[in-house]
Amino acid sequence: MTAIPAEFFALANAFLFALHNIFTKKALRYSNPATGVISSLSINIIFLWSLTFLFVPLAQVTLVSVLIFVLVGFFQPGLTRLLTYKGIDALGVAITDPIRASTPLFSAIMAIIFLGEQMTLPIVVATFMIIAGIILLSWRSGSVKLAGSAVFLWYPIAASALAGASQVVRKFGLAAVPHPFLAAAVTASSSLVVSVLTLWYVEKTGETWKMNRQCVWWFLAAGITISFDMICIYYALHLGKVSVVIPISSTGPFFSLILTGLFLRDVERVTLRVVMSALLVVSGVVLLSWWK
Repeated sequence: MTAIPAEFFALANAFLFALHNIFTKKALRYSNPATGVISSLSINIIFLWSLTFLFVPLAQVTLVSVLIFVLVGFFQPGLTRLLTYKGIDALGVAITDPIRASTPLFSAIMAIIFLGEQMTLPIVVATFMIIAGIILLSWRSGSVKLAGSAVFLWYPIAASALAGASQVVRKFGLAAVPHPFLAAAVTASSSLVVSVLTLWYVEKTGETWKMNRQCVWWFLAAGITISFDMICIYYALHLGKVSVVIPISSTGPFFSLILTGLFLRDVERVTLRVVMSALLVVSGVVLLSWWK
């Protein structure tokens, strides 16, 4: 598998994440977000730990390496998800989403500082092209609301910074134990704990477990898809540079739009803004992939 370039795994990560979102949207027509989060992570744990016991020599696993991935799961998606939700509540989607799109920038900066990666002009240009494309794609001019002070901008900024830092920590962990299956399994396990606590303590939606025949197969598909998605990002980070991998893996919104147009046509329309954002994202990915 090492003959496959890191850019392929990063792009597969973006595509699988978008496909997972489509399956989740289908399931949520018959269920609720609380059920979706818990069921998806539960499937992750069963699927990923099965692969780990089959393919990972557990004698090579150390307590320190496991703790690194536990820490990653706590921050990403645990704490970053909480900060993102708080940002949406205080600022609105139109402000929060574009700021969250800056995660590749934070990843690149931290990779330079802590991993000693070199930032070349093509990487800088491609990263900003991808960020600009995602911002253009996610911007909703009619949904801006500033509920309170601009001080709430720290919510999405902190979420992006933590998400960027998590990628660097993942890279450190993989250097200690280069087993993406194990990394994904431990991350999913700690994420489940954080997600359960978040749903119970923060959201207080009053939602109850709602699983039925209409949603169970969609949730199963979503859980398996996001499991492969997690494996792909760990392989990408194991094989490539953070400053190259993360911008490519952040193109999920672009794939989401394509898949939504194919399978949920009543939700999205192709506009000039969409075409322009797609060109920016694709151009950035091409630049990162072929000019390193």
